Amino acid sequence: MSNYTKWKVGVVLTTLLAGPVLAHTAASAAAAGPASPCPRVQGLFANPDDPHSFYHCDHGIAYLKRCPANLHFNPILLVCDWPENAGNPAA
Repeated sequence: MSNYTKWKVGVVLTTLLAGPVLAHTAASAAAAGPASPCPRVQGLFANPDDPHSFYHCDHGIAYLKRCPANLHFNPILLVCDWPENAGNPAA
């Protein structure tokens, strides 16, 4: 594994292990209507309102996670990445 790959894995693990910033329960998701940030029950999904964050959905609960400084969420690789790699060069 290259140093770059190890770094990316470390960024993802650090981000995921940092804990939830915001949790939506099933009741609050139902009250919020169809605008739930979790399109599926499990997975990582881009936050359409902020490229510096993403949603970690687990069993239908959305946890808002932040990328480390100056990094954006890359929806293809599902990691925090440099803005130009994440598709947000101007953001």
